[in-house]
Amino acid sequence: MLVFFGLNGCTPIHYARNGSDFVKFYLRLPDARTVQFASSVDNYQAHDITKNDQGYWEVNVPCQLEFKYFYIVDGLTYIPDCQFKEQDDFGKKNCIYLP
Repeated sequence: MLVFFGLNGCTPIHYARNGSDFVKFYLRLPDARTVQFASSVDNYQAHDITKNDQGYWEVNVPCQLEFKYFYIVDGLTYIPDCQFKEQDDFGKKNCIYLP
């Protein structure tokens, strides 16, 4: 199953692919120097993620349940164009992953 969260012209591409017991997120920001992923799965611990040869940053999240997430790109919080969002307790937004 392929879920597209945003695909608009020059905007970054963000999507997820479901595995049997994980979700793999892809974020196309080829000019970013560092990207981290944080989610409610593990209390928003920031995890360094890697960039593949096509310029997509990718991360596996071991979960098939609903969770909230965001990225940290070059030290700044980044919320991609995602279908479902919520306001968090700190006045910012998070994306919501719904399987």
